[in-house]
Order: sequence, then C-alpha cells, then structure tokens
Amino acid sequence: MNKKLYLYALLTSALVYSEVVFAQNADKITPPYTINKCLIRAEDLFRKNDYREALTFYYEGLGMTTNDEIAAKLHFRIGECLEAVRRFEFATYHYKIALKSGKLPDLLQSRAFMKLEHLPEMAQTEEATRLFSSAMELYKKRNIRAAIDDYLASLRLMPTLMEKNEHGLIEDGVKYLTYLSETKDKEPDRLLKLATLLELRGDIEKSIETLQQITIIYPDSDEATQAEAKLDNFSNRKTSYLETSKPHDAISEVVSNENFVIFNETFEFSDTGSVARDVEKGGFSLRAFNEREGVPAKRFEWFSIALGKGAEKKDYLFSAADGMENNILSFETSTNKYYISFSDVSITKAYIQDSYTGGKQGVPLFSSVRVMVKIEHKY
Repeated sequence: MNKKLYLYALLTSALVYSEVVFAQNADKITPPYTINKCLIRAEDLFRKNDYREALTFYYEGLGMTTNDEIAAKLHFRIGECLEAVRRFEFATYHYKIALKSGKLPDLLQSRAFMKLEHLPEMAQTEEATRLFSSAMELYKKRNIRAAIDDYLASLRLMPTLMEKNEHGLIEDGVKYLTYLSETKDKEPDRLLKLATLLELRGDIEKSIETLQQITIIYPDSDEATQAEAKLDNFSNRKTSYLETSKPHDAISEVVSNENFVIFNETFEFSDTGSVARDVEKGGFSLRAFNEREGVPAKRFEWFSIALGKGAEKKDYLFSAADGMENNILSFETSTNKYYISFSDVSITKAYIQDSYTGGKQGVPLFSSVRVMVKIEHKY
C-alpha cells in the first residue's frame, strides 16, 4: 500500500514539474523570422514574381507588426500578390483595408484607387469566364439543367460571351425546358429561362409568347416583373436577353461621398504639343516639347505636367534620357485631388547632329506618351 502511495506521489510531482517547464518554455517560443527578415524575404520573392510564396511572408509580417503604416503597406502588397494570381475579389478587399487605414503614402494611395476602379470589372469577367467554362463542361456530361443555369449566369456578367460557340447548348436547352415538368412555384423560372433561350436561338415570336404566358398565369411572381420588362424592350424593338450585372463600385466603400470625380480623361502624345484644362478651383496642363534642334518628327525630348493653380501649383518634368521612374503620380490641393497615370510610355533612340562637334549623337527620345488625368473635388 505504501509503495502505491509513493508511486502515485512520484507521478503527480512529475506531471506538475513537466507542466511548469512547458509553461516556462512556451514563453520562449519565437517565430523563425524577425519581421525585418520576413519582409526582406517577402520582397525578394515579390521581385521574382513568386507571388504565392511571397503571400506567406507578407501574411506572417502582418501578424507580427504593430505599426499601422507598415500594416497598411502590407495590405497593399498582399493586394498586389492576390491580383497577380487572379484572386481579384480578395485583392480588392486588401486594397480597401489599406485605404481605409489612412496610413498609405500618397503614391500607393493613388495606385490603390486606380486598381479599385478596374478590379471589380476584372473579377466579374473572371467569374463570367469561369461560369461559361463550367456550363460547357456540364453540357459535355449531359447535365443540361445545371449547364443552362451557369450559361445564363455567365451572360448576365459578360454579354459578349454570346458570341462564343455554345456547342448546341441553346438548342438542347430549349428542348429540355420545353418538356421539363416543374412544380408550380418553379414554373415561372422555367418559362423565363425558356423565353431567354428562345430569343438567343432567334425565335423572337415564341419568346414573346412565353413571356406573355408568365405575365398572365403568374402575374404576382418576380419572373412576371422581369417578363414585362423584356416585353417592353421587344415593343421598343430592342433585344432583351438578360438583365446584365454591372461591376461593383469598390471605391464607394473607401471614399466619402463628399469626394467626387470632376474630370477623368486620357490623352495620347505622339508628337510635340500641349493640352490644358480648367476645372472647378483648379486645372492642369500637359506639354510635349524639344529643346534642341534637329529632333525627328513624331519624337520629343521632354514631357511636363502642371497641376493646380497659383500658390497651389506643382510642376513635374520628365526627360526621355532619364525615363519615368514612377508611372503614377498624385497631388492634393486644398480643394482637389489629382491622379496621373502613365499607361504607355515608349522611348526610342535617334541620331541627331551635334551643333558643336558636327557629328551625330544617339539621343533617347519619347515616341509616345499615354497619360490619364483624374481629378476629384474634395468638398
């Protein structure tokens, strides 16, 4: 009996000791990287276009930092990586977080805004393409019902997909929906899909008859409302097809309604020349020009930008010899925000006679500059 008590006491003390040691060691657990090493590794992978691996280190860095500015930049970088691997919706999410923080530098802020303008459309195009491919795969497996749903959903997101070969899905879909027996609550949906496919097949009269059938037999259904809208389009001699979905406005979630766009236009320079515009409480000018003589036609040495007016004016000057290090600029006055984006800059070399030596010298010159100017009113 005494031996049993002794063994019990020994085991209990051993367990207590091990728990104490574990608790002490738990406090000593450290991550394999410091935040600096983690971010250096992430940036190295990013520069090598290894975005999936870079994401691991950016996410780890995000968990380590307590600095709001670093966190904002990390969310921006994560957005870039996700955009590169075509995860557009998640990229949009991280750009929004970065902008909402209010800690992004001006340059990254303007880049994030421009990305949010285009990413929702890219995400919608990606989803439409996925749905179309899914529809074709389902059709190959003779799952016509599911194929019809994905096909019509893809057209709502991207109507231009109607131009692609659907390999007979429309014809088989019409046959399938014509003879399909549905419950009363699902019947309006069947008829609406049938009307759409009939129209896509070119049977406008049969499509109209089917739409009228919905409005007469199921007047209180949601499908009846859609059918009436389609019939109105037909009466106005317009094609009906599907109600298309517009891309989500991502910027509206991070920008106050007080900020609104007062100018948004793209300009292209393929020769010397200038453009100037006045806007509410501001303005800008763009100029392509040469300083030396003998520059060939359709080429120019310098490109200048002036944003704002009076005391709140800022000038930028770019030479073909130095190139353009940053393709996005931003500038803010008391009333307006200016965003400049160079979507295309082409530089070539021409041989021009030197006025001092008489010999010919190779000189870098702009052959084209395409620039977008966007101005937002702050109040």
